[in-house]
Amino acid sequence: MGVVKKQGIANTLLVYAGTLVGAFSLLLVQPIYLSKEELGLTRLILSFATVLASLLSFGISSVTVRYLPRVFDKEVGHRGFFGFMLIYVTTSVILGLGLLLLLKQPLARLYGDEGEIFSENLVFVVMLAVSYSFVLGFNSYCLALLRSVFPTFLNDIVVRLLFIAIIGAHFLGYLDLRQFLFSFCGIYALQALIMLAYTMVVDRPRFIPDLEHFKQEIGLRSILRYGAVITFTAINSVSLKYIDSIFVGRISLDQVAVYSVAAFIGLMIEIPLNALERISSPVIAHAMAAGDMAPIRTIYQRSARFLLLLGGWMFVLVVLNVRDLLGLLPEGFSAGWPVAIVIATGALINMATGINHPILVNSDRYIYASVFLVALLVITVLGNWILIPRIGIMGAAITSCIANVVYNGLKFEFIRRRFAIQPFDRKTLLIGAVVACAIILVWLIPMELGPYVNMIIRGILASGIYFAAIVRLRLADDLHEYLPAFIRQRIQTHP
Repeated sequence: MGVVKKQGIANTLLVYAGTLVGAFSLLLVQPIYLSKEELGLTRLILSFATVLASLLSFGISSVTVRYLPRVFDKEVGHRGFFGFMLIYVTTSVILGLGLLLLLKQPLARLYGDEGEIFSENLVFVVMLAVSYSFVLGFNSYCLALLRSVFPTFLNDIVVRLLFIAIIGAHFLGYLDLRQFLFSFCGIYALQALIMLAYTMVVDRPRFIPDLEHFKQEIGLRSILRYGAVITFTAINSVSLKYIDSIFVGRISLDQVAVYSVAAFIGLMIEIPLNALERISSPVIAHAMAAGDMAPIRTIYQRSARFLLLLGGWMFVLVVLNVRDLLGLLPEGFSAGWPVAIVIATGALINMATGINHPILVNSDRYIYASVFLVALLVITVLGNWILIPRIGIMGAAITSCIANVVYNGLKFEFIRRRFAIQPFDRKTLLIGAVVACAIILVWLIPMELGPYVNMIIRGILASGIYFAAIVRLRLADDLHEYLPAFIRQRIQTHP
């Protein structure tokens, strides 16, 4: 738990710093220095490429995190697992691209009247997907070594700063649209090369895999079977994350831009979960391999409490300020404020259930991750297909929220039945009540001082009410040691 706590804090700080950069980019740079069509096209390419990368990488992230601990021995270069990973990803990328070539026309037709957008920009989708597949491999290798800080810094800060730089170059006329898109994809290729160099420095891995040892200790068929299941799971999972943008793209690129900005604000709530999952997944894999459920139970319960506390505070800030925030952007973006609130609700539910995904995919019943996601993907596709043509981007937001509720409910119930652990107690309900009260109390205060002043005052008032209630009700005992001594004494004197 010490490693999880130390790196989890570092990752969370880096991810939040990256989020500030991302927020600056998506809320202030992209809507102003890119047209709505250019912003929408960029997000659409990213959505297609991310879904494709989940196929091309063939589950390498989960495969590495699950199986590297079983051959972990730095003295012998982990039996050449790094070389095995490179062969694995390269082979899956080649086979995946061959399949994509065969399905190019059917996919374009499936996308409908806007199918030419898919065809004309396929080269960028492929470039980005291949680069990101290798990024996934190198990142997961570092995660399995419990070295997650630098990959997080590179992914969440450096990549976003480089994207802002090429937006500036495009706006100033140094890059036309096609050169801009090539540069956008090139950022991820550069990220893969930097991660390769970093891995060479911190681990000095072997490039020739000891396949005989893998056959005897793990079984190559087991690895491939697990990779196939996880790929199916990953495609479903990633599709759930990006399929809403893809469906919105059937309406117009302008709507993709509005939806992307609104969804980004709502999904900011999930940032601590993503950071904590990165480092907790390899720790859980090590514990599963050793058959030790004690650290898994501790991580699961504490993560749910911590994430709900932090996510609840962010949810309060989003709900109270999103309308003023979007009102600062160019015309048309303010219409996305209800979308941001609905998506934020789903994100809060995801946070409240803790790190259930790493527990599920690293267990001996990992097949259920795919089973749950198949049902969920069907719900998501049907929801988007039915609702988006009728109520536009709000249909995508409602579907996304329902998807979070269903998926997390299934994972919660499986873990409760299979491992007899669950993360909720009376304090969970109290935290939910504090969130609702903070929103209601501040919302009732009339403010007509301008968007900037309104957001500052609401943020200060809501944060004061929220954290005062959390401390007074002792809903975060683990954090009391960080409070000033006079406040701790006051709490102890007046329980």
